[in-house]
Amino acid sequence: MSEITSSKVTSSSTIDSVSRKWKEKPDISTKISHDDAMTDDIVPELCSAAEQAINFNPDEYLQAFYSMPTKDVAMHTILFFLPGILYWIPEEIRTLLDLGADCAENSCNMLKNWAKNKSSFEWTEVCKWIASIEGSNELPVVMEQSARSRFKAVLRADLHAEPTIKCVHYKCSDSDDIPQQFHVVVSIFCLEYSSENLEGYRHAVRSAVNLIEPNGFLIQGGVLQANDYYFGNKRYRCHHLTKEQVIESLKK
Repeated sequence: MSEITSSKVTSSSTIDSVSRKWKEKPDISTKISHDDAMTDDIVPELCSAAEQAINFNPDEYLQAFYSMPTKDVAMHTILFFLPGILYWIPEEIRTLLDLGADCAENSCNMLKNWAKNKSSFEWTEVCKWIASIEGSNELPVVMEQSARSRFKAVLRADLHAEPTIKCVHYKCSDSDDIPQQFHVVVSIFCLEYSSENLEGYRHAVRSAVNLIEPNGFLIQGGVLQANDYYFGNKRYRCHHLTKEQVIESLKK
């Protein structure tokens, strides 16, 4: 599952002034627990990574990790670092692909509904948190409208198949051309969750990198040393990732 945005995406002076305090590019691959996503009275069903394509429930996922983003350690961390990462890429981005780990049709439909302003999920709290990090007074509804105006398409993608992009699930406009490669590819909490072993992880990384145009950029965020993640009544196995494996896979 992937979504495309394009045209001018800029980083504000507020973000720049914050990110320039960093001595080096941020490493957002940290060990994070999703323990808060499971209540004490629920024993989640253990599923393989591949089963996400069959029974992944995007509504339950959003409720577990995005309804209160400041309460979940993983979401808190990633939403804090992502605005600052804009400092390390060009001010203007031609095309951007947000690459997800599953190719479930219901996940694609969730994105399609959001693009058509028919989303059943309330994004206000996420927008408020991002605005507070950026030092912005922009209202959540305006932030969503701005993001939606840049949104171009939803693609069916499979990191473990050839070709990676299987088809265009939805286009906002028939006149929009969908490129084969992108200026920036973003993948957060996805590559290590798409498989259960190192070979599968390396294949996912290669697939993601092959979607980047020459001299383009990869923004990757992941969870180290996790064996699974869970929400609702499902627990999905994943690859036990290490920092050394991240670096080695990118070098290859």
